[in-house]
Amino acid sequence: MNSRALFGFAGWLALVATLFAGACATQPRTDWAKRVGLFSYDEAVKEYGPPDKKEITSDGVTVADWVLQRGTVYSTPSPGWGMGGWRHGPWGWNGANDIHSSPDVCLRLQFGPDSRLQSWKQYAK
Repeated sequence: MNSRALFGFAGWLALVATLFAGACATQPRTDWAKRVGLFSYDEAVKEYGPPDKKEITSDGVTVADWVLQRGTVYSTPSPGWGMGGWRHGPWGWNGANDIHSSPDVCLRLQFGPDSRLQSWKQYAK
């Protein structure tokens, strides 16, 4: 094997390893309990962007919601009795689909009048 072919193989191997390692990397989970009293509204906006929903109460408390992950809707074929769509005979795809969905994952942060985090809640809607 000549050096050019070996370098080409090693280069591709390095590229694949880098892409695989990058795909497996995940963000560390935020410990919100440690941020209570320290984290400000401005820091939240820098980190997550403008909130999807924001409300300021009469006593100066800011409640802001961010959608962290949008839910999905997808369908899968439903096997059943009928004149088969993809098989011959009585057993096959009956033309109907099962509809599946997942909820939005949201984060609600409550900031005091001093703009410091008072409480947090992650929820699905």
